[in-house]
Amino acid sequence: MAGNKDLKMKGPLMEEESQTVKEAYQRGKFDTMKHYRAMMIMYRDQTRAIEARHLVEFNKVRLQAKLEFLHECESLFSMYHEKKKTEFDLALGESKLEDVRVPTIDWFKLGEPIMYD
Repeated sequence: MAGNKDLKMKGPLMEEESQTVKEAYQRGKFDTMKHYRAMMIMYRDQTRAIEARHLVEFNKVRLQAKLEFLHECESLFSMYHEKKKTEFDLALGESKLEDVRVPTIDWFKLGEPIMYD
């Protein structure tokens, strides 16, 4: 038969272990959530940068097409100033395109090599 002392010892140990398991589960859940949240933030930033770059590239191509059109119409109409303005805008667009940087996410460093597949 177990003594009174043995019964008192079992209660606090079981309660302590269950709290430790709950805390470990909560800590693991929090760390996992933090890890994937950070990955999603990096992916969101990369997507926004790609969208910004796409917009700048779109404007550059639009200006190039406009410049080609003005070059073709230059012989018919006097559009010298419009052509110079468009050339300036195109140079400005190219410089903006060089300034836009798209971050690359190194999934291997994050421990997520499956993201490359």
